[in-house]
Amino acid sequence: AVNINMQSDDGAAADASGHSDITNINNVGASTVWCGYDCFFSNDDYLKKMQKGESHHGQDAQPQLSASQLQTSFRRNGSHQSLKDYGWLRKLDLRSDVPSIEEIRDWAFDTLQFEENVLVEVFISMLEYYGLLEEFNLDRETLRRYAFAVMHKHHKDCYYQRTDIEGEVSVIGTTMNASEGDWKSSDGGHHILCEYHNWYHAVSCAQVCFLFLTLGGADQYLESNDLFCIIVGALIHDLDHPGTNNDFEVKRNTELAQKYHNDSVLERHSISEGLNLCTRNPELDWLKSFSNIEDRKYVENYITEAILATDPARHAAIVKEALEFVAEGPKAYSIAASESSSELVELTHFDRTNLQHRLFIGRIFLHSADISNPLHSSFDVARDWAVRVTTEFSRQASKEKELRLQVTSFMDGLDSEYNIAKVQISFFSYMVQPLFDTLGKLFPNLSHLNDWGEANCDSYREVIAACEKERGEE
Repeated sequence: AVNINMQSDDGAAADASGHSDITNINNVGASTVWCGYDCFFSNDDYLKKMQKGESHHGQDAQPQLSASQLQTSFRRNGSHQSLKDYGWLRKLDLRSDVPSIEEIRDWAFDTLQFEENVLVEVFISMLEYYGLLEEFNLDRETLRRYAFAVMHKHHKDCYYQRTDIEGEVSVIGTTMNASEGDWKSSDGGHHILCEYHNWYHAVSCAQVCFLFLTLGGADQYLESNDLFCIIVGALIHDLDHPGTNNDFEVKRNTELAQKYHNDSVLERHSISEGLNLCTRNPELDWLKSFSNIEDRKYVENYITEAILATDPARHAAIVKEALEFVAEGPKAYSIAASESSSELVELTHFDRTNLQHRLFIGRIFLHSADISNPLHSSFDVARDWAVRVTTEFSRQASKEKELRLQVTSFMDGLDSEYNIAKVQISFFSYMVQPLFDTLGKLFPNLSHLNDWGEANCDSYREVIAACEKERGEE
């Protein structure tokens, strides 16, 4: 979950309006919405297919379009005072093949390129990479059923939608042929479709954690059950997320806020929902493989601590703890070695035999993966996620106004690519960059990630400059 009060890169709140005509013709297909507004496609036949429900995200084959037909552009009605921007829609031809483990172990991996069912196999592949199914006698089909249940428990990613101020949704297409009951919220019967906090984000978070463990080299400091908890915890960390934040729950004094005493409300709800899937349905119960009561408690507690760390309110505490590890410097710790030798001694920040060290790695990894989208090696992917999360932000701000609640300032006014670019730069500078700078000091193989974040910010600065140039010319 993302929740931080952000300022523009010049220190002031981003509230200017502007736009530039930007096209992206590198991909085929379609994905994402733009802040709740109708999306404009330059290909009229394709738009008509969507309106008729003939072409859905992750379902029917997409029409073959030429490069000239694939253009997506910003359109506006009226003056800058009544700005409505359209665009930043990636066009994707969703893949139905299961990617290899080599592809999954790559920073360029993009969950949004796949049909949602395929991502179940991605989850299983990450567990199999470490031989966890065999080690803990985990039944593969039970895990697959569990992953499918987690997929269905997430509110559906929307292919193309329009929302009003109340949050009601008129759906033209969703990620799958789901019955109404599959994607109706239990809260008031409203249809909740999360562009960001959905199944794609869940698998993305798990896959980034997998990269931290493998390419980052952190797996050497963890036990096998820790690896399992990190991957599974990431998968369920936003389960049943409503597309609004903890503060929105607290301000409305919802049942969940009361149940969890206003403390990490949505995170605690996701933990409960994720673990209860096992206890409520024997066919989903992978926990039974941890038959020893101590082992079961360990898994449940580790997953709980890791997911609670994704609450943005805990960000400062996690960074502070990480900086303490950095300040202490590496020490001579024994690490696991091959069967032919008893141990090796290495200068490192972490002691594998220290439970608190292992729990800290789980906490910082889930939190870091949760906000890692701005660091993707592809600007197109980073921008896609930015549009998704700001769409949810804008909807929450509208709901707060309608309910006469205090409006979350950084969620308001995200109605142009100019403002979104400003916010993304601020989010990277004030939250993402300091966290990953510290992470890179603890795990040197991860020190390059901020470089991609800087490159993406440079691209956002180009958007800002183009908008300001256009405004000056007008």
